[in-house]
Amino acid sequence: MASGWTAPIAATVFVWFLVTVACLPVLAAGSVRAAIDDWPTDRYALNYFLLFGAVVLGHAAVFLGGVVVRGGIGGVELVRWTLLVAAGYPVLVWVVLAVVLPAAGRWDPTAEGLDGRIVLAAAAIWYAIVLSITAAATFFLLFVLYFPG
Repeated sequence: MASGWTAPIAATVFVWFLVTVACLPVLAAGSVRAAIDDWPTDRYALNYFLLFGAVVLGHAAVFLGGVVVRGGIGGVELVRWTLLVAAGYPVLVWVVLAVVLPAAGRWDPTAEGLDGRIVLAAAAIWYAIVLSITAAATFFLLFVLYFPG
């Protein structure tokens, strides 16, 4: 079992794989497939995997960065911070992918089939749901394992 500094790394990698698998349905949209087809590598599956790796690592960095900057938080403040990051980060990622990339000319979300912005919005909601379920299960497991009574 991971402990010390390896625990957050193991948890992040686990969430990375979980979210990568859970969000596979976004690949059904041709516009999303076209967006990740040739960047950053020429391998489609690797690009998908790296994209979700960047999203999950960014999410972990934002969450843990906020905790570190504040010098550690707990109780109600931790719950508020968790909810803010859980809801705010997927929205931020959606804005970057669905608004900034098309404005920069990097992606045309209306190119093929269903509008890619709609697909990404659904993926952001699904991402938040998957992470919420994972967090709830983790908190429950920690409660059961470390309950003092």
